[in-house]
Amino acid sequence: MKGYLLGAAGVIFLSVIVSLLVPEGKLNKTITFVVRLICIFVLIQPVIGIFKISETPTSGEIFDSSYVCEEYSDHQSSQLEILLYDKFSAQTECDVEVEYENGGFEVKNVEVAVNEGDENLIEKIYAYLSEVGYINISVYAKNS
Repeated sequence: MKGYLLGAAGVIFLSVIVSLLVPEGKLNKTITFVVRLICIFVLIQPVIGIFKISETPTSGEIFDSSYVCEEYSDHQSSQLEILLYDKFSAQTECDVEVEYENGGFEVKNVEVAVNEGDENLIEKIYAYLSEVGYINISVYAKNS
């Protein structure tokens, strides 16, 4: 706001100086008209800014990406636990790490702790998660 007021005062001051320096005649009317037009545009600039539509936010992000990533990670972790129980009848503890990059959410890391230490089950879960498209997968037997 301070910058706008200084700019408006500067343009008005400049218009007064120009109107005093320009000699009388046809050129005076043209220059006075242009200077007044510039003053009007500077003074109504905040009103024009209200109606300006922009696709990208002008000041930072609209949302807290770290909070959204944390919530998304928690949700994905619980849903993966349910999916693995339905698919393999295995009790697991899952931790899915989600990060916000390049305008989208991406799964960066998946950890699955299997309550039963069956090596065959661990390999099946790992193969299934790879097939589904997860990356950086860690599947291990949970120590009791």
